[in-house]
Amino acid sequence: MNEVGIDLSGKVPKRVQELSDEKFDYVITLDESAARTYRSPQQSETIHWKVDDPVAISSEPEKQLRAFRMVRDQIAQRLRLFVIVHVRTQVPSALAKKSFAASAR
Repeated sequence: MNEVGIDLSGKVPKRVQELSDEKFDYVITLDESAARTYRSPQQSETIHWKVDDPVAISSEPEKQLRAFRMVRDQIAQRLRLFVIVHVRTQVPSALAKKSFAASAR
């Protein structure tokens, strides 16, 4: 991730169960077992993106590294598209409401 400017050195992975008190609008799963077993306790929308397991691609470190990079780039591209489709379409309506409320004063 350092290759793309993201420092994960101080980050620790968490299990989904550790986040049960958190509220999310969307939950995106990346593997089949998570897609089958995860059930959102809140009213968040669960989305499954199938991605290859980079470790399962090969036992050769160079091939695994290429596979990790490929999966990283696929996730980044999907996130960009997701934001365009799901998030940006919500922002104008929220801004319009604020603008309307401000102009009504």
